[in-house]
Amino acid sequence: MQLGAFNEAPELAGRRTIPFDYAFRYELTGRPGNVINKTVTVSIEAPFVAVSIGYGVVPKVTPIVFGPKPPPIIITAASAKLPLRAIDLGAIIDGLDSKLRETSRLLKRESVAEAVFKNGIKLNPDIAEFALQNGGSIPLDSSALASLFQAVAAPPENIQFLYAIFDEGSGREFQSEPILNIAGLGISNGDRPFRYFGQPIAFAPQSTIRMEVREVSDFQGELHVTLHGYKVLGSAGAPTATIQRRAARIRRR
Repeated sequence: MQLGAFNEAPELAGRRTIPFDYAFRYELTGRPGNVINKTVTVSIEAPFVAVSIGYGVVPKVTPIVFGPKPPPIIITAASAKLPLRAIDLGAIIDGLDSKLRETSRLLKRESVAEAVFKNGIKLNPDIAEFALQNGGSIPLDSSALASLFQAVAAPPENIQFLYAIFDEGSGREFQSEPILNIAGLGISNGDRPFRYFGQPIAFAPQSTIRMEVREVSDFQGELHVTLHGYKVLGSAGAPTATIQRRAARIRRR
């Protein structure tokens, strides 16, 4: 992160610090260009010093369970069965298309189908073991065929977003322009999903920290961003400073 002006971190001599994190949570819609702002307010008890920033994502899993389009013999004979190895790709594509047609909430059917085939499909875990017996040659009845496949959720590492941090109280911006998560934080599979700031950033008590996120990818799910740091007890202007001065007067008596 390219940081510009900083709030100076308080001097720590004679003061107690406690670890503390401030967290932001975003609902990603999967619409590139969508901008979401979230704020947190630093508590009145002490300044907060941010040392690093990290993030993680929770994919929105909306399973699409479907089956291949059955050949004419299956359609006309309710008792007819079909093994897994006899199903071709065309039947799978037609089955997914049919499923999306009957699911009215999926308005952009073509884009959903495209996303499914880019991310992948798999056998329904409830049926997979049975369907794969004898090398996939076990005949499956119509009820098993209708729920044989399941869409795979987008991999979390595919997420891309721009982020920017602001101190609403001082009006400071901590970057020249919004930063791409991969450039600033790393990817969400655990390969450097956080970074230390070039210099710790101090936020005064009751100040408001705003973080703006702009969606870049079509990833849907929850985005969690955390500022890691500590609170400095006993700082001037904070309630803990008053407590320390009173305690000092009592000791002198």
